[in-house]
Amino acid sequence: MESCPEPLWEKLCREDASCTFFQTPSWHRIAARHYGAESVPLLFRFGETSACLPLLKKRRWGRDVFFSPFGTYTALICSRNLDTQEIQSVANGLKGLNVQLVSSPYTSNPLVFGKAISSKTQMIDLTGLDPENPMRDWDPDQRRRALLARKNGVVIREARSLEDWERYYALYELSVQRWGEKATGKYPRALFDDIRSMLSGSAVMRLWLTEHEGEIGAGSLVFYHNNKALYWHGAADQRFFSLGATQLLYLHMVETAMQYHCEVLDLMGSAGLASLESFKGKFGASTVEYNMSLNRTGLVSLLTSLVR
Repeated sequence: MESCPEPLWEKLCREDASCTFFQTPSWHRIAARHYGAESVPLLFRFGETSACLPLLKKRRWGRDVFFSPFGTYTALICSRNLDTQEIQSVANGLKGLNVQLVSSPYTSNPLVFGKAISSKTQMIDLTGLDPENPMRDWDPDQRRRALLARKNGVVIREARSLEDWERYYALYELSVQRWGEKATGKYPRALFDDIRSMLSGSAVMRLWLTEHEGEIGAGSLVFYHNNKALYWHGAADQRFFSLGATQLLYLHMVETAMQYHCEVLDLMGSAGLASLESFKGKFGASTVEYNMSLNRTGLVSLLTSLVR
């Protein structure tokens, strides 16, 4: 199967308004290093039209497995809407591969093949919000806490140094301890080192930190591309909960996303935790469903069934 040259991949990412940061070469370079995998942007041609499906590839059980990095959005990138026959030709081309594809709720070209699995994300629609009243749709208690944080002298700033990133990772480790068995996994520090070293100073990434009396109490890692802000990772010290630090951080993410002319702030999925989904809803987030695809063939299909 043909690989998409990176200049064309970058071009398609710019031309397709539905494309997210998670479909860009920048994200896949970071992810490939983390997984020890190969970045494989698959290229599909329809006359003069090109479409790219960026995946990672790694050997498992002696077979190539293609997958979406970190469970983030991966969908076809194309400058136009493909017709049904074109979409089906892509699906047919993938049926012989072992693929775990996390699609995107934004894609203009939804692709489903193999076994379809429903997934959900929570997002805040920014298009109808008044910049003068960004907390309009918030739960009253969350508004109160955000205002309390400002009154308490909590401030939000961007991470500026290696020390800031180290302090954020320490918060993350505290959060993982607090989550206990609910934690779905833990990212290594090396991943955050790569994100910092490869993306700091660019317009696509911000690590926002809440600070009170010189101490960092919470943070959020947000990616920006086209008109979408993606809140990918967060951590907090529970000692700062009573100060309203978390609520002020959400307010800042909304305000900055609007300043960056984003139409949506995606709070990402909630790992099936109803309490977390409900919490995000208190900030005006709505739940959106989309499909993932799981396609297993040959030996990988057999071994996957045996280890369940």
